[in-house]
Amino acid sequence: MDLLRVDTEKCVKCGLCVQACPSCILTMGEDGPKCDFDRGCMSCGHCVAICPMGALDNKYAPLEKQEPIPMPVLDSETAYNFLRMRRSVRLFKPEAPSDEDLTRLLDVCRYAPTAGNSQGLYYIVIRDRETIKKIADATAEWMQQEIDAGSDDKRYFTTVLRAYNDRGQDIIARNAPCLVFATAKRLNRTGVSNAEQAWAYAELFAPTIGLGTTIAGFIQTCGIAAYQPLLDLVGVPPKFKICGTLMVGYPRVKFQRLVERQHLKVEFK
Repeated sequence: MDLLRVDTEKCVKCGLCVQACPSCILTMGEDGPKCDFDRGCMSCGHCVAICPMGALDNKYAPLEKQEPIPMPVLDSETAYNFLRMRRSVRLFKPEAPSDEDLTRLLDVCRYAPTAGNSQGLYYIVIRDRETIKKIADATAEWMQQEIDAGSDDKRYFTTVLRAYNDRGQDIIARNAPCLVFATAKRLNRTGVSNAEQAWAYAELFAPTIGLGTTIAGFIQTCGIAAYQPLLDLVGVPPKFKICGTLMVGYPRVKFQRLVERQHLKVEFK
């Protein structure tokens, strides 16, 4: 089929699909929407999803693979409190998350926004305790090299390494039983931002399946810097680059209260 297939008996030419197309490649013709720039389609599926008549099909986002949005949608108060309840978890039970739970967690990441609908993230899950310890050690070594090179983060890294090396506190990997690495080929353009969006989805979804998460910032920064010892430990495929790292595990504690944040700062003009 061409990019679009229109059921002319259903199409009322409302133009919503044309208006919703983020690539602006659709126009309204005599028989309904049409596209003369097939290669410009980013496969987002907006055109099919927004059609109130179910009259449109897209070869990159087939109608048969789109499901009706389940109702009811969360009311605003429930959603607001749920978002406030999310906490970064750094205290984990010793057992690693199961394949099933990790698959559910990462599956929801597929629906996070990506730049230009680029998607393309490839995840690597590390649950071996020895490997995680080596990853934390490699990150500490990289931080020391950054200190020696006069990095702008010298003072901060020094404080971290004092806790990690001198006091034996795992401030780098937090004794997490699992590390998840998001990798991508297009790191500079879309990889990091895509991973950030994916982690946002994962961190919000995790509590609903009994998991706790927090971004492993030090390891993630080391990975984005392409520190080779770290890449070797993770086993990053050729042409792929690390663009995000998440700690995952079953929480050892349960938070009891909603913590207040700084007051809202906004200016309306």
